[in-house]
Amino acid sequence: MQPRPQTEQDELARQAVGESSLFVKAVTALADTHEVIASEDIYARGGTKLVSRGTRLSGQFYDRLVAHKLLKPIEQSLSVSDALDASKLVSLMHAEARRVPSLAPLLEQPELLEQLGKHFSQLSIPGPLTLRLAVMQSDRPKLFQHALISSVVATALGISGQLPRENLQALSLASVFHDVGELCIQPAFLAPGHRMSAEERRHLYVHPITGFLMLRDFAELPKGTANAVLQHHERIDGSGYPYRLSGDAISAVSRYLAVAEVAASLIEKHGADKRIGMKFRMNKKKYDAGVVALISRLFGSFELQPSEKLDEVYLMTRLTQLAKLFEDWTGLRKTVSSSDIEHVSSLVDRVNALHMLVIEPGFDQCRIEDILSMAGEADPEICMELTTLLDELNWQFKALLSGIERDQSISGARLPATLRAGIDGWLAQVRQFVGE
Repeated sequence: MQPRPQTEQDELARQAVGESSLFVKAVTALADTHEVIASEDIYARGGTKLVSRGTRLSGQFYDRLVAHKLLKPIEQSLSVSDALDASKLVSLMHAEARRVPSLAPLLEQPELLEQLGKHFSQLSIPGPLTLRLAVMQSDRPKLFQHALISSVVATALGISGQLPRENLQALSLASVFHDVGELCIQPAFLAPGHRMSAEERRHLYVHPITGFLMLRDFAELPKGTANAVLQHHERIDGSGYPYRLSGDAISAVSRYLAVAEVAASLIEKHGADKRIGMKFRMNKKKYDAGVVALISRLFGSFELQPSEKLDEVYLMTRLTQLAKLFEDWTGLRKTVSSSDIEHVSSLVDRVNALHMLVIEPGFDQCRIEDILSMAGEADPEICMELTTLLDELNWQFKALLSGIERDQSISGARLPATLRAGIDGWLAQVRQFVGE
């Protein structure tokens, strides 16, 4: 059952879906290269007919359409030629697997290949969603590639885990559409190198809700599809978003999708090497242990590529910065009085969790000097694990900064001036560490 929405997030997602100008711009741009036809008359809410049925759209229709509030969401009134049905998605997945060497072994397994094709051939994608996919493929090609890779990995996971047919169908479609909510985010916000503001990050954090709202009313989708999209960033330990669900509140399909999406991101960035196992080993409380075991079996045989170059000087510099961060935090923590601990307890919990990221992979009881010693040995596998650890900590420290922006219990707390200055100074170090 869907949890009661957090009103502010839910409202922001509804506004994002209802604000059609970004999608209208993408659709009319698509119409310049694809045949996009009005399948019915398109009306403004005031009753003015804007486009007649059968009209072929082009970029020239943009100004006319965005000048009015539309009576219906525009994707319900359009059809696109050569729409991406399930069989075409399978072909694109195979092509993507050939492009990404790490995926090829999965599709070289005859039984898996046969099951994947048979399974997808039974799926039906509603017309408005095929238009969303067409826009994603044309306007956000990297996002579309990520959807394809995620779906290959998710479907392989589901087949390996012998998910029931309906759950497997929901997983496959949810993995294709898990980031469809990002179509409501300005592309500039997500551009490489762009430093997102707190307001821009709010839109990113609600994209699972936005995607859920786009999918929830299609009765022909397998049960659980929209809910898996909603929950794909939730984590077993309650550290995810948008609703911070935990444990059994997260559906089985969502647990598979969470693991598949993370693995797909690593495959896109590094290929399928031991980083996948390392990532989940460092976050074992966040993901379903059974699904992690499946992903480990699927990709456990991949070795670190010998051609990969690791910058040992950079690695040592970053580890030294990390050691200083934790050392200064320990000193700062000692200055927090019992009367003030309540105001900063969530920050303390978050930093303790980050500390555990170093302990739990087995790095000798969190002695940073021991980690520096291991790095100095220049063993390629050790360097790879340490680089992966730093990448994960970098991401987690960014999440900590974002969480503090949203957590008024810290930013709005009345703290002694010296403690406030100490926390602000330490957070400035964190920002320097993550490059903000």
